[in-house]
Amino acid sequence: MSRYKKVMLQRGVMQKEVSENVHKIDPRVDSPLLSKIINDIVLPTPRTLETICKTLACDPLDIYDPREIALAPPTHAQGATDGGNADNPAPSAEAARKRQRRRDKGLYNLTVEIDRDIAERVFAPEALRKLGYLSKSDFVRQAVTALADRLSAIEAKEKADGAGTPNGKNN
Repeated sequence: MSRYKKVMLQRGVMQKEVSENVHKIDPRVDSPLLSKIINDIVLPTPRTLETICKTLACDPLDIYDPREIALAPPTHAQGATDGGNADNPAPSAEAARKRQRRRDKGLYNLTVEIDRDIAERVFAPEALRKLGYLSKSDFVRQAVTALADRLSAIEAKEKADGAGTPNGKNN
C-alpha cells in the first residue's frame, strides 16, 4: 500500500476530496492524474504536492522518501551568484540564452492569460489558417503592427491639430 493511501486512511480523507482541492489549484490535475500520483506512478508538481499535504494535514516526507522528491541537486550557491533566491531559483542556462537572444535582437516576449475555450477554438491551426494567419505568433505580430499603425495615425493627427495654433495647444 502506498504511503498516500495509509495517510488518507489515517486522516479519514477520501481521494475525491483530495482531487477536488488539487483541481481548484491546478485544473490540469484530474482524477486519473491524481490516481497516478497516489499510486506512485508520477510525481506531483511542488504546488500540487503542497495542496495534497494541506488536504491530508501532513508533511511531504509523510508520503515521500526524501530521495523521491529531491531529484535535482540543491542550487543554493548557484542561486546566490545568478540572482536567484529561495522563492525564485536561479534561471537555467537555456532561459538565460533566450533572454540574451531577445536583448540582442530587440525582441519583446509577451505572455498573456486568456479564456482556454476561446483560445483553443481560435488558436487551433485550422482556425488560424481560416483567419489568414500562419501561427499564434503571426497573429500577435500582425495585431501589434496594426496597433502601431493606428497609434502613429492618431499621433500624426494630434500633431497636425496642435500645429494650427501659435503655441501648439488647442484652445
